[in-house]
Amino acid sequence: MDLNELKNKIRENMPLYQKLLAQIVKIPSIKGEPVKYAPFGKAPRDVLQRVLEIAEHQFGLKTKQLDNQIGWSELSGSHSSYVAALGHLDVVAAPIKGWETDPFDLTIKGDYMYGRGVLDNKGPIMGALFALALLKEEGVKPKQTIRVIFGTDEESGSADMKIYNSIEKAPSAGFTPDGKYPVVYAERGVLRLSFIANVTDGSDDAISLISGEFSPSYIPDKVVVAFSSGVIETYIGEKSPSNAPDLGKNALLELANAQRKLPGQMGKIMDWLYRATKYPDGKGLKINFEGERSGKLQCSVYSLDLSNSQIQINFSIRYPIEVTKERLLKQLRKQLPVKNSQIIINQEVAPLYHNPDTSMIRIMKRVYEKVTGLQGTPVTTTGITYARFLPNTVAFGPSFPGQRGIAHKENEWLKVSDWEKIIMIEYLTLKNLAEE
Repeated sequence: MDLNELKNKIRENMPLYQKLLAQIVKIPSIKGEPVKYAPFGKAPRDVLQRVLEIAEHQFGLKTKQLDNQIGWSELSGSHSSYVAALGHLDVVAAPIKGWETDPFDLTIKGDYMYGRGVLDNKGPIMGALFALALLKEEGVKPKQTIRVIFGTDEESGSADMKIYNSIEKAPSAGFTPDGKYPVVYAERGVLRLSFIANVTDGSDDAISLISGEFSPSYIPDKVVVAFSSGVIETYIGEKSPSNAPDLGKNALLELANAQRKLPGQMGKIMDWLYRATKYPDGKGLKINFEGERSGKLQCSVYSLDLSNSQIQINFSIRYPIEVTKERLLKQLRKQLPVKNSQIIINQEVAPLYHNPDTSMIRIMKRVYEKVTGLQGTPVTTTGITYARFLPNTVAFGPSFPGQRGIAHKENEWLKVSDWEKIIMIEYLTLKNLAEE
């Protein structure tokens, strides 16, 4: 098919695609407690099963799954190697508050589709499935097998990739449509850290409880403080993804600003928190490193706990690929506000780098430019994607330039017109990669 034929075919099939996507959005595939035959909870298992049913029964594709954690559909090639699109069917929580529609009911208003996971990541990876079905329908006989892989634990650490990598070989080339366009050749290093200190001078006695809706996935928009005097104060911000703190307003900044003049150790700790949250580039903690290729460091404080005279502040740092973890931690430990405080590493993910001049990335650049007419120079990202966990894989899509801060928020959306382009890009990318 040429470009116009492909576009027309996708538009012709769009009612079916939206109907099938609605079935997937309807399953609230948030990670739950493990149960028998469902290591990440019932809903992630159910959504995987439903997608594989669609692939097999609706489109006649081969399917396989591993321990109800991860599965795939594929179009067989003549070679033993394969290329892949890898995405995830699990989603973050979607509290009803702030949503104008039911988050688990795909709602279409004009050119916009609303629902949890419609962008991150059900819409894009279902688009890859539809692209695979179009290749099969067209009668394409690829050199390499083309595989579309569906994970169910990306939002909680990508534990699903362990079983996949232990059984399956890596693709010769692949992409995950869970980042942005153009193609991403590097992902920054990530450290999730805890600042922990024991308050020994009694200056914490004024505060009974600090609570909020805390998650590593986003900066909090509300923090409530109960004081020993009986007074309760609420600090309001604006939620944004933790890898885009500049798009929101951290409620912990409001708390720290209000309480940084507390006496003793608590005042020093609140001042440290204020400096950590005020400057998303790490300037307040003197870690504002910047790399020529991957840009500025990013610091996001996402939770705080105070109990039994011990305070714990959790934050994540996404650092340029040109900076080492050791250099960063050395500088950070110089900024500790009180004696006997410490920084503990909870999670670390090394930076990811691919030579932007590889054949795989050149193909993606060329396809992106052909479909969109836009400049496709490869870029870097602050995100953590499946590309970290599957060799020879990069992030490619689904957000177009200028689209930021949509995922993990209320009223998550994806334009129908953009989805058409995404499916076109996925179709051409898989087809071209498979011929290498």
